Amino acid sequence: MAGKSRLLCLPVLVMLVSAIPAHGEVLVFDLGTRESALWPGAQRVTNVDPRWSDTEGLTDYDAPGKGDPVWTNALTEDGIMGGAPNRLRLQAPAGDWSVCVISGIGGRWDRSVAQFWDFDVSVGEETWRCQIEAPEWDGPYVFPHHTLEARSDGQIEVRVNPRGKWALSGIVAWQPKDETAARELIGEIEEWAPAAERAKWQEDVRPPAGPAPQTSAADVQRGFYVWHRHWAVPIYPWTSPAAEEMNPTLRIFASPGEYEPITFTVRPLRALQQVSVTASSIGPVPASSIDVRKVRYYRARPNYNASGLFRTVPDMLEHWQGGPLAAGENATFWLTAHIPAGTAPGLYRGSIDLSADGEVVELPVLLLVLEVDLRDDPDHTYGIYYGGFLDRAKNAPDDSSRQHWLRKSELQYADMAAHGTRNVTLSCWTEAADEEGEFRYLDESLGRIEAQLEIAGRYGFRGPYVLGMSIETIYEKYMGESLRSHLAGVKMPPEPFFAEVMALTRAIEAERKRRGLPEFLYQPFDEPGSEPETTAFMTRVFQAVKAPGVRTYTTASPEKPAYQAFKPYVDVWCTQTFIPDHDAVVADIEARGTEYWCYPNDISGENDHTPVAGARMTYGFGFWRSGFIRLIPWIYQYVGGDPSNGLDGRMMDFMVRNEPDGTPIPNALWEGFREGYDDMRYIYTLSQLIAQAKASSSAEARQEAEAAQQVLDETWRAIPVLPQYQYSGFWSPEEMDVRRWLIAERAERLAQLLRAEGAR
Repeated sequence: MAGKSRLLCLPVLVMLVSAIPAHGEVLVFDLGTRESALWPGAQRVTNVDPRWSDTEGLTDYDAPGKGDPVWTNALTEDGIMGGAPNRLRLQAPAGDWSVCVISGIGGRWDRSVAQFWDFDVSVGEETWRCQIEAPEWDGPYVFPHHTLEARSDGQIEVRVNPRGKWALSGIVAWQPKDETAARELIGEIEEWAPAAERAKWQEDVRPPAGPAPQTSAADVQRGFYVWHRHWAVPIYPWTSPAAEEMNPTLRIFASPGEYEPITFTVRPLRALQQVSVTASSIGPVPASSIDVRKVRYYRARPNYNASGLFRTVPDMLEHWQGGPLAAGENATFWLTAHIPAGTAPGLYRGSIDLSADGEVVELPVLLLVLEVDLRDDPDHTYGIYYGGFLDRAKNAPDDSSRQHWLRKSELQYADMAAHGTRNVTLSCWTEAADEEGEFRYLDESLGRIEAQLEIAGRYGFRGPYVLGMSIETIYEKYMGESLRSHLAGVKMPPEPFFAEVMALTRAIEAERKRRGLPEFLYQPFDEPGSEPETTAFMTRVFQAVKAPGVRTYTTASPEKPAYQAFKPYVDVWCTQTFIPDHDAVVADIEARGTEYWCYPNDISGENDHTPVAGARMTYGFGFWRSGFIRLIPWIYQYVGGDPSNGLDGRMMDFMVRNEPDGTPIPNALWEGFREGYDDMRYIYTLSQLIAQAKASSSAEARQEAEAAQQVLDETWRAIPVLPQYQYSGFWSPEEMDVRRWLIAERAERLAQLLRAEGAR
């Protein structure tokens, strides 16, 4: 599978059903090549096997993964693909059978082939839809499987019907008497790595559970109890509630158009087989505007690239449509209510019904809708590092794949916009100039950027946009070697190198203006090191880039002595912390027009996915207090290996994942970002209402404006000033709620007074 052409005619997927004495009379069929590894006791199925209804167009593959980025086993490493409907007939004694169909594409894929597998698998009267994205860079690599029920008359028929292509790795089938043995076997297949590799990982010391609560006779009788803790505080599988957290009434306040989380936790006292959560309408908020999800636990590293140590943490918020809950393990449900625009102010009541094996608990919900229309602060904006999927649509091998990547792009921009994001990073890759001085691929790269910005513009995104440049191709042309991470070992190139960097900047800028695109901030290299030879090189590069009259951007720390030489040539400094402090930042902005942005990776990816309160503080009160004008963390989405496992791949997964169909799956950190964004909107809205009221002819409005200003001033003085807000040293989530309420209450009073004055 080394080249693109081989991959196009050698697709990837696996199917399995095996008979292993240790697992009873379980049938295993391992789909793959004639030479690929065979699951012990399995029957081999190849692309020329007569059990297929049609072997024309079937291709096999063998793509074992050795941990970079994912591990495979004899069953999941290989498979068979096809682009047309087909049937596989498997011999099985007459009777009732459970059939587990396994898919996947092994552990390697040519990322230039942007395939999307979307197909139905049918057994008996049941059908399963399977969808798999081709990995880009390191992931995702997934091995979805599903069990269907059928009755054999001597044969079981597995039918595949693709929208584009299908891929199967294996099939496991069993009769009711062998259920336990089959589940044990499937558990072995699901193991993410060999036993020797799994043994290298040890669980970190667990946070304390706290004292066990007193359960009532009613709790014991129904088999569970319900409790609530603030959504920004991590709840682990073993966490115990305090007495006052039991049997909660759920309370929220919000403004029209706002999203607000509603959370509660269920602790099963015994295994629960069927649990459902149903939200009623809450006043004017229809049930359809309340998103019901369950927090999924995830094995996270202490830091994104750490190895050997893991923590079990709350992370992804997956859609919940009902299912079982394990005994003794917390299950936190996360509902997000979207308050419709134009909702009348007032106190509204609703409920959430929790049904578990016939036992029903009604959780009361109180919603206070404020008479405040929140406004975005134009001087404090939120961006994010983002790769995008439009290039994948362009490289898609069929229309089904192309439509998937286009749809995924739309869904992700909509999701970013709903979380307050209004800016993304861009990348323009070109080759070095040819003999005629032309930069190959420049027009293609800018065409892709133009299409990306067209989508972004529909969702309210705005410039200026950071543009990564490909000076590495020019460096390689003149120096015969590649640039390394952080410019380690860089050598000073000859003068023609800098002239060509300047020419590339001019060419990009001229084309940007011709196409009518927003302003670019030119970033020649990300995170340059601080060694003398590195800073000398980058200073010359910045001179060359800035010469055509553009603005420049760097991810470096302006307070460090090593980077002082950059200062005359850098217009936007982006740092990982809120340093320099507020006064220094404001002074430099006023003196030179320099901008200060922050990429707060301490609450994005450089953690164990639990600093949710720190994420909110960073995005709201901390951002306001810092003097910085944009937050732009790395990254909206990065997946290494399996997106549900943080231990495979070279580094851990970042931020938002997605459903098989491309729909974004948020995590608690991402929701913390949105809540911080809302804190900032309340602050800005109050400041604008104060300015309006101070200019009012109403003495009452002016007096209320003074009182509101005192609330803002006191809030400003009380904010803990830290270079970063991650785990500790800042306000608790409850205090953030109180601070927001004090601001919101004043904003509502002013809004009411100003509306009354306008009516008069």
